[in-house]
Amino acid sequence: MEGESPNLPYEIIFNILSRLSVKLLCRFKSVSNPWLSLITNPHFVKAHLNQSTKDNDTSTQKLILTSRTSPSVYSLDHKAPAPGQTLAELEMPSQSRAEILGSYNGIVLLRLGAELCLSNPTIRMYKKFSPPDYPDGIVIYGLGYNLVVDDFVVVRAIRPLVDAPYVVHVFSSKPGSWKRIGDFGYEIYHDGPGATLNGAPHWVVSRGTDSSFLASEVIVWFDAFEEKFREVPRPTDEGHDRLIELRVLGGWLCVVQKDQQYESLAHVWVMTEYRVKESWTKQLSVPYGLGEFCMPLCYEKVGDVVMVVNSEMLRIFNMKKLMFNEIVIPHRCKFDATLFVESLVSPHGGRGTS
Repeated sequence: MEGESPNLPYEIIFNILSRLSVKLLCRFKSVSNPWLSLITNPHFVKAHLNQSTKDNDTSTQKLILTSRTSPSVYSLDHKAPAPGQTLAELEMPSQSRAEILGSYNGIVLLRLGAELCLSNPTIRMYKKFSPPDYPDGIVIYGLGYNLVVDDFVVVRAIRPLVDAPYVVHVFSSKPGSWKRIGDFGYEIYHDGPGATLNGAPHWVVSRGTDSSFLASEVIVWFDAFEEKFREVPRPTDEGHDRLIELRVLGGWLCVVQKDQQYESLAHVWVMTEYRVKESWTKQLSVPYGLGEFCMPLCYEKVGDVVMVVNSEMLRIFNMKKLMFNEIVIPHRCKFDATLFVESLVSPHGGRGTS
């Protein structure tokens, strides 16, 4: 009949929809039952995610910011013409202050008071759960993904304050349960989140147990399939410079290294070929005069890096001119930040949205 839309082949509809934004796809769920079934299908969710992350495409990347003084959580499009004006407050399933513990494939791991939460802020889905009881101590968390069983995992290692073994617990999202996998064979000196690359959480820890820990700092990652910790070679050991932060930058493992000889400098290294020591490349050296502590988050464009400075400012650092431009944030406060990609991935495990 005249005025009717032509019936397109399923493959063409699939291909077109997989290139659209998550915001549009959430609206299109109500178009018809077939479209709802398609958009929530795990194969479509995977295809959409692959399209979003293809060739390190940054168009679907956003920042998530959590206030250190309130329960407020915000998303920010750092690529917008006036990025500070695109700060949007997100709904959280708790009134406790949110602490960022990891991010991967659109899923953000948060600590909300005594509870943990796997959240997809784009589609407003979350999964809350409690960690197992254990003596107080220094804790590291990491968000991982087990490709074999298509499931998110949360890793927790604890250095108890009492005389007790270092232990590791792993949470699997699909069954919604924790299990203990044994002791942790490294020394933990400060708590904090892990950096997730290729579905594996990474941390900076130490083999040493005394004041020599600077010389024995190592980068470890958790193999979710074999449930083992493995090491990644660190950048050059010359001077035993302190590794102070570990992140993912532009799809590469990244460390911020404090210069032990020149206290006014921090060096940013990236590993351009994973687990190959010789591939560590110094991207830039940031003078502390431009910020007492700088943590890289992402590339804004060629030659520019978005950084958190002193946990209270977002700045775009130009690597050629060695200059900062500030991203004005309306709500000035101490905050933590991480990068996430907009996706349809469910925090309940697997790639589906239901």
